[in-house]
Amino acid sequence: MKGFVREVFASVQGEGLMVGQRMSFVRLLGCNLGCRYCDSTSARSMEGPFLCGSESFENPLSVEFLLDRITEKKVAITGGEPLLQVDFLQELCARLLEHDKYLYLETNGSLPDALGRVIANFRMVCMDFKIPSATGQRPLWDEHAQSLRIAAATGVFVKAVITRDLRPEELSMACEIIARVDKRIPLVIQPVFGQAVGNLLELQAAALESLFDVRVIPQVHKYLGLR
Repeated sequence: MKGFVREVFASVQGEGLMVGQRMSFVRLLGCNLGCRYCDSTSARSMEGPFLCGSESFENPLSVEFLLDRITEKKVAITGGEPLLQVDFLQELCARLLEHDKYLYLETNGSLPDALGRVIANFRMVCMDFKIPSATGQRPLWDEHAQSLRIAAATGVFVKAVITRDLRPEELSMACEIIARVDKRIPLVIQPVFGQAVGNLLELQAAALESLFDVRVIPQVHKYLGLR
């Protein structure tokens, strides 16, 4: 079993509920979306080399090849969209769990069937609800609802990247989907980096009318100058 991987590196988690925690990041290649604010455009297609520090290798790679390069106790699997390589992901998770790793998944929540195949491996899932006014993509509310129901079996929070173009009904729909599954699932409102969104307190207050835990958290690693 081999997969397409852009990079492995150690840094602090800069987004969501686990901000500041040190992790190894494994960035898989390939994405089924094309969000306007994407900050990982080099991972959109399954092309190009694998990078780890000063090393560069040709893809695809075996799980065995990656294991020695994943150094931290907590491991964030990100992309791209990791669930596009679900067979490789399953094998990678199984091997990492043999080494007693804490596994954290970042997913766009658009591939519920694939998520169902691997969810048992993860201690925490960051599910990125795609807000159409920010992404420029079609709405994915049905896919998000299905994925969140699956992810609720483990630790999960929802991240919503927003811009100043956010429409009120978009946040309302995100909150409604979360509340239907479990009002206690945290929602992280994340302003797109580099753009001022002036009504964050009002947005948070509106979301708290239907949810218990709503946080406003930017991409902290970018402000720190980290990856």
